Amino acid sequence: MKLVLNNITYHNCPVHVRESVAFTPEQRHNMLRQMHAEDSISEAVILDTCNRVEFYLYAKKAFDVRAFLTGLIEQAQPDGVDAWRKYSQQASGIDVVRHLFEVAAGLDSQMIGENQILSQVKSAYTLSLDCRMSKFMFHRLFHNAFRVGKAVRTETNINCGAVSVSLAAVELAKREMDLSAGTAMVIGAGENAELAAKYLLKAGLQNLIIANRNADKAEAVRARLKAGEIISLEDVAPKLAELDLLVSSTAAAEPLVTYEAVADILTGRKKKLLIIDIAVPRDIDPHISQFECVSLYNIDDLDEQIARNKEERSSEIPKARAIVAEFTDKFARWYNSLNLVPLITQLSQEGIKLARSEAKRYAKDFGDGSGDKLELFAESLVKKILHGPITFLKGSGEQEPTPEQLQAADFINKMFLPKNKKVLATEKPAKKSEK
Repeated sequence: MKLVLNNITYHNCPVHVRESVAFTPEQRHNMLRQMHAEDSISEAVILDTCNRVEFYLYAKKAFDVRAFLTGLIEQAQPDGVDAWRKYSQQASGIDVVRHLFEVAAGLDSQMIGENQILSQVKSAYTLSLDCRMSKFMFHRLFHNAFRVGKAVRTETNINCGAVSVSLAAVELAKREMDLSAGTAMVIGAGENAELAAKYLLKAGLQNLIIANRNADKAEAVRARLKAGEIISLEDVAPKLAELDLLVSSTAAAEPLVTYEAVADILTGRKKKLLIIDIAVPRDIDPHISQFECVSLYNIDDLDEQIARNKEERSSEIPKARAIVAEFTDKFARWYNSLNLVPLITQLSQEGIKLARSEAKRYAKDFGDGSGDKLELFAESLVKKILHGPITFLKGSGEQEPTPEQLQAADFINKMFLPKNKKVLATEKPAKKSEK
């Protein structure tokens, strides 16, 4: 069997092309069902995010994985099959393990150390479980990936601080106020504005207002977020009286909130109003900061912190890669120990060695001349005991071991062979004794 990865990612494929190879949950479910029906595929996981589409497979060595996946994609997304043929890449063996561990650790993300990818990997694995496409091999592989992700995030500072302006704005808001008890307005319906609204809700915000010039765009954002009240830009100034937080990110050429428009509303206000303007050019008239109740921040105020966060994350990459390497090496040793041919030889050798040792130990109790017979008896007994397990490991003579045989190999390694005697695929079995 072979571990195989076929993927298309942001590294070499632009987003407008990747969009054509994105799949709905139902399509991913159908793909996994078709893989389940393919005898040459034992296990499979599909990881589909905004930055990657990845197919992890455990399949027979002779099986043409690339051709099979291209056929599946052609059925699900006919418009994307040309992009898949052009941009998809393939890896196999331990390279697949290393890549998955780097993905789970956040090392392969656009935003190094981001946390969302780990939950996405877990969701992909859960769907695979639901479709009965994760068994012995992928149970081990993906649970190790989860451990890698957790270890990297707890033992390094690779996910410290925000490295996007939207998230940085929300982190600033969390430091300044209790979001769960406040009312916030987001002006804009572009990517940064929507991300800010999303992060605010995730941080516990209960009351969200979305303001935009185009009502349809604002409604589309509200529908995606499944939260929020929509207002027009003309209603922004009057709403300031009840706000605790204002975040603005539009492409307007002139300030949308001017000093003159809000002077009457903010004069004499006692309750603090936090305003974070992440637009360029600025949406908020800087003179508004003159009101004692207002704390106004712009994108430059956030950029310095973001730059420090990026630098700190980058300095943690070597530590994170060392953790990935340690887990990869450990998995490789385990994976190689499942090679059945040397395992069967090693099991037989250990059994015969034990038989001879015990026969020699008790030979004196049976009188002179009985040592050879006692040794033959002990060897014969061990061979009979091992006959069943060895026959199961050998199977019906098929070239590829089943997941059950591999699981048995793992059990034998753990229970019957000394830890320092586990056989690696690169080791050659010792020659049989001529005695």
